[in-house]
Amino acid sequence: MKKKLKATETAATNTDFYNLFRPIAPSIDIIGKVAQVISGLTEAITIWYITQSEMAGTSKALSIAVSIVAMLLVIAVLELGGRKFLQVLTRAIVWKRLKNAWYVALFAIVAAITAGMGILSFNLSTNGIQHAFVSNVPVHRTFDASALKQEYRQELAQLNQQFDKELQLLRDNQASVLSGKTAQFDARIKNESLKVASYDRKFANGEKWAHSHAEKHRKTVANLETEKAAAMAALQTGFTEKLDNWQLRKNEASANLQSELKASIGKGERAMSSRQDTQFKTATFWGKLFSFFVGFSVVLAFICIITTEVYRRGCGIQVEYQEEDKEASLLELFWNGLTGRFDRFFRKRVERFAQISKGAPAATPIGFNYRSALPSNSGPADLPQARVED
Repeated sequence: MKKKLKATETAATNTDFYNLFRPIAPSIDIIGKVAQVISGLTEAITIWYITQSEMAGTSKALSIAVSIVAMLLVIAVLELGGRKFLQVLTRAIVWKRLKNAWYVALFAIVAAITAGMGILSFNLSTNGIQHAFVSNVPVHRTFDASALKQEYRQELAQLNQQFDKELQLLRDNQASVLSGKTAQFDARIKNESLKVASYDRKFANGEKWAHSHAEKHRKTVANLETEKAAAMAALQTGFTEKLDNWQLRKNEASANLQSELKASIGKGERAMSSRQDTQFKTATFWGKLFSFFVGFSVVLAFICIITTEVYRRGCGIQVEYQEEDKEASLLELFWNGLTGRFDRFFRKRVERFAQISKGAPAATPIGFNYRSALPSNSGPADLPQARVED
């Protein structure tokens, strides 16, 4: 049969102390256990975040399974182990059980382990709950300017269309003015050229006076050609100035649109950054507040454990442990039966292979034939060994 430890409390020897603090003693124990539950939950949160972040590249099922196992192991070690260790340390001090160097040596070892578990539990709980609040705040989120950019492209297209129409009007007007001015000069030049031709024919017919008139009108044609060229150049210069002015106004309008876009994007980014800062400050505030609460709960759990032992010492109540038989569970029975069948199945075949005969004569003992206390293969099946559980 297996053994288990059963803790029993002796009767109180200091009835005055017992009657004074007995009403609050159960509450202190419950508060300590609740505080340990809070500590364990926040430790689980921390372990969950750590394992999930470290196993981000693995499968979801594997990461969840590993996270759950890690949480259970850490909570069992820090909370259950820390509680037992701290109880033993407190009892050793309040009952003055440090009798020799062996007591002191083991007390120091247990105290160092307990201090380490306490520090680790405090840091995991406080940092975990604060990280849980802060990690939910979105960081490095950029402002979505796609709508503003789409609106900018539409306005820019409308602006270009408007200026293209204006440019076409300038070109049409310039062509009309050039055509009219050219036609005007060409008509005058043609008229003067006809006069020159008329006087040249008269001069050719022997009329001497016609030569001077022909030269005068020829000069007039030359002057008109010069005036025409100057007028065309002046019109082209004016048209160039209009084009420069048109291009300048277009560039300014485009720059204004781009400036408005940048200003709108900057405004949106500042607003988003302000919201993120507000969310981060709020999360930090609540994280620190709950971190303080959880840290206080961890310390409170230790204090309640110590207080319970101090209460027992004041009452004269001692905790005694006794070993009791523990029946094997159905699962253990099934496992023992399965392994027994497995052992017998292969043992027969190994003995047959090794040519071990069951009918071989037993050796004649020398002296008195006492029954041996050791287990024998020929005897009944071995009983399960006793095991002491903490």
